[in-house]
Amino acid sequence: MGLFASFTNNNNFTETNINYLSTGYFDNKKVVDSLINNKQLSDLIHLNEFQKIENELEKINSIRTVDIYRNTYLELEIDIIDREPIAILSQSNSYMDSSGMIIKKYYMSNDSLPEIKGIISDGMEFKILKVITALDEDIFFKNKLQFINLKGEDIFLNIKDFDFDIRLGNEFKLKNKLNMLKGFYLYLSNNSANKKYKQIDLVFNNQLIAIKK
Repeated sequence: MGLFASFTNNNNFTETNINYLSTGYFDNKKVVDSLINNKQLSDLIHLNEFQKIENELEKINSIRTVDIYRNTYLELEIDIIDREPIAILSQSNSYMDSSGMIIKKYYMSNDSLPEIKGIISDGMEFKILKVITALDEDIFFKNKLQFINLKGEDIFLNIKDFDFDIRLGNEFKLKNKLNMLKGFYLYLSNNSANKKYKQIDLVFNNQLIAIKK
């Protein structure tokens, strides 16, 4: 969703264009309004202190990039792009984006993003990102991740159409683990008399262990 605003300031350049690109998860229109109404930012525009304005706006975690420049007509252009979340952290009611940035979720919304349950220890966010990226890059698993459950150092997955928990363990050898999981799913799909399973373990080297209900 894009927002365009234009106003006239009192410096030597008459026109300022604000181009706001929202990903739909945040409402940073207030940032655009502040550029027009906030005296501090207006003064910085008047002084052509573009870097200081960018630094001020980048303090807002939900904004990914700010770019301020003059166009060919010497009008001031301010481009603002929001971050795009890839998961929800239920413990802290926050979003996580593809860089591992944690962004507080301030309002209720019906999100279709995968949910991360449990406490994220230091460094764990990058392990989670690696898992989410691997699933998203696999055509078979793309858009099927429902939630990640963290139990100590173990990563558990819940994937759409899989009627069991998946104990992934860690973020290593993901391609091999996902290939084994796909093979097991195809086996179940082709076996009408299949057993019911409550959990699949992928924590052992080159092994898939199926635990029956």
